[in-house]
Amino acid sequence: MSTAAAWDTLPARTAPVRPTFVVIDGAAGQVSARPSVLWVPRWVRLAFTLSVVAVVVSVAFGLGGASAAPGPLGSVEVLPGQTLTQIAQAEMPGLPAAEAVARIQLANNLPSTHVTAGQVIVIPAS
Repeated sequence: MSTAAAWDTLPARTAPVRPTFVVIDGAAGQVSARPSVLWVPRWVRLAFTLSVVAVVVSVAFGLGGASAAPGPLGSVEVLPGQTLTQIAQAEMPGLPAAEAVARIQLANNLPSTHVTAGQVIVIPAS
């Protein structure tokens, strides 16, 4: 007997039978079996779970809403002869001059500390 002939004599494989959901009505004493209607694949459940976790984490860390950047306090018009360091010392006295100048530069997108008379400078919150 050849291998091919023996292979043909094996019983055909059948798909496994899924368990059914059995409802027992205690008052009437009736048993009804009905198959489960909704079956969600594992990858869908995993994707849903990861999405929920991502939303919870982003809300917990404040990534899903308003930014935490401080808003501007006001603005100052540069007077003739005034430097950015003088403005920083006058408007942000609680900070060291270098840090105040750096914050003003970042708030106004200034590439250097050079300012001109009449220029309006935004003062960030400290």
